[in-house]
Parts: sequence; C-alpha cells; structure tokens
Amino acid sequence: MTALVSSVTDFLLTWVVHATIISAVALAAGRWAIRAPRVRDYVWKGALVAPVVTSLVATLVSDDGFTGVLHLPALLRSAFPLVIPPVSATLAVSAEGQQHVVAAQMHEPLAVIIRCIVGAGILLPALLATARLLRRRRQFGNLLATRRPISNATLGISGDALHSRTAGPLRVTACESIGSAVALGRREVCVSLDAFNGLAVEERRSILAHEVAHLERRDPAWMATAQALASLLVVTPLVAMVADRMQRDAELICDDAAVMRVGAPLAHVRALTAFALALDPAAQCGSTFASADSRIVQRAQRVLRRDAERRQRWSGSFVAACVGIAAVAAGGLLPRVSAASGPVTVSSGVQSSSANASARVISVTVKPR
Repeated sequence: MTALVSSVTDFLLTWVVHATIISAVALAAGRWAIRAPRVRDYVWKGALVAPVVTSLVATLVSDDGFTGVLHLPALLRSAFPLVIPPVSATLAVSAEGQQHVVAAQMHEPLAVIIRCIVGAGILLPALLATARLLRRRRQFGNLLATRRPISNATLGISGDALHSRTAGPLRVTACESIGSAVALGRREVCVSLDAFNGLAVEERRSILAHEVAHLERRDPAWMATAQALASLLVVTPLVAMVADRMQRDAELICDDAAVMRVGAPLAHVRALTAFALALDPAAQCGSTFASADSRIVQRAQRVLRRDAERRQRWSGSFVAACVGIAAVAAGGLLPRVSAASGPVTVSSGVQSSSANASARVISVTVKPR
C-alpha cells in the first residue's frame, strides 16, 4: 500500500511539473512564434496530452532510466539547509566469521511529510475543481433538457447546410435557454429559434456551418477533455490557459470553415454581432464590445482579413513543426520528480575485532524506499 501511495504521489508531482513546463513552452510559442490558428490548435492539443504521456514514461522507468529523477527532499534540503534537518542513519555492524555484516536503517521523516503535503496539495484542489466542473455541466444539461427536434424547413434552410463530411446528416434541435447555437456530441446542433428568427438566410447558414465545423473537428470532445485536465491540474493555471487558447482558436478555425463553406464573410460577421451577448459575456457592456478586447470584435476582424491569414499558413506550419519536434525531444528528457529521498552514502569508521586488531573503514550506500 505504501508503494502504491508513493507511486501515485510521484506520478502526480511529475505530471504537474511536466504540464507546467510544456504548457509554458506552448503558450510562448503560440504567443510569439505561431500565427496561424490551425497550427496553434495542434500545439494546444499536444500541450494537453503530452504531459500525461511523458509523466507516465518518467514514472514507469527505473531510477536509472534515461529521464533521471529529481528527489524533492534533497532539493529542499539544499535550498533550506538551516531549516530542514539532515538525514540520519543507524548502522549496526556484526562479525560473522571473516565477514562484517552491516545493517543500515534510514530515518527520513521529511519524505513522509512531503508525500502528505504533495498528495493533499494536488488532490484536494483537483477534487474541488472537478466537482465545480461537474456541477456546471449538470446545469448546462438541465438547460438542454427542454430541447426538441426540429426540421430544416423550420429553420428556413436547405438540407446541405446540416450535412457533415464525417458524420453525414446531422440532428438539429431547438432550445430557447442557450440563446445562440451550440454543437453537441458527434451529430447534433442545438439552436435558439428566437435568435434565428432575426437572421437572414445566409446568416443562418453561416452559423450552422460554423457549428458543423465544430462537430467535424470533434471540438465538443476535445473541450470536455481540456476542461477535465484543467480541473485535475488546477494547481498549475497554465493548463487552464492552454485550454482557453484552444477554445479561442477552435472558434477562429470554425469561422474560417463557415466562410469557406457559405462564402459570405459579411453575413457571418452580422450573425456574430447578433449573437454577441450569448457568445461574449463582455459584450454586455457596450464600451467593452466596441473595444479590441472583445472576442467577437477580434473574430469579426479576422474574418474580414482572412486572405492575409491564409498567406501566412505555410510559415506558421514550418514553425509549428520545429516547435513540435523540440517539444517531443524536451518531453523525453524531462525528469521524474519524486517525493522520496535520494540515495545517500554514509561512511563510518568501524573498529575490527579480528586477531590482529587492525582498523577498517566500511563505506555503506543506503538507498531509502
């Protein structure tokens, strides 16, 4: 049981450290190096999934593995030598014939304390954040409980607007609680008829094409995964930042897909403006909506300059490939972080009881478990 607790604690600690480092690299690359949202999307997804893989690899390999081990008690003892007591060991030496038998016992209370602190410091916030996430998803599910199936004729559009290249014909439902449109699961688009009644036909088709693009990219599943990982690693806010960036870029990518499919960028901008209150809470304040900080304004501006973004796609892909290779190489070299103590070498002068009364120094290496 103790070994299982130690392994779980080491994995959680390693996961937090790996996720923090990889997320920081991804955020820096997405902020200063990569401009194309489609390329950044792969970076965000890799930054969310890679720490799980690298931390598992680092935890499963032996202490002599290629990833190395960082022992947290030793690091803390080096940083705070006057506060943290040194390791103590008891050596018992006995003579059996011509051999000396040495029994060593390590006393490292700091490792036990660190395991408790690390376990509580990671698991308790994760449980609270996960409970909050489940409560929000349950509330969202309650809002969608009143949705009902509707036909394309009710929306006033043709059937090809709700046809996915990957899933075929899609199911469309209506729910007045959401105030806009949302992609659900693998094959469902839920809309608000009250909001759609005020849109022109091209605007309806553009919004529906946007949601269809979400389904084709499996964004609902990816966002659920990102939210779950951000809740489990709530102690490192960089993971939540990566999840937020991934959601932003998913909206930009689906805006591109909608404009390409419908061919009406101005209609898409008008539809975004009509759904501004539902899509961007900051738009509740008129001055904020008019500012460049509003996500709706940023999306609308990008839709209108989409050709310039397309010309930058090749250079962004090249940079993303370089960053991806560097991330994989760095991920394989990230060490395992352990709450256990590292190997300690203890030297002791032992007076021999042999006939010639010679003195012998025995050097013992103690490896705590």
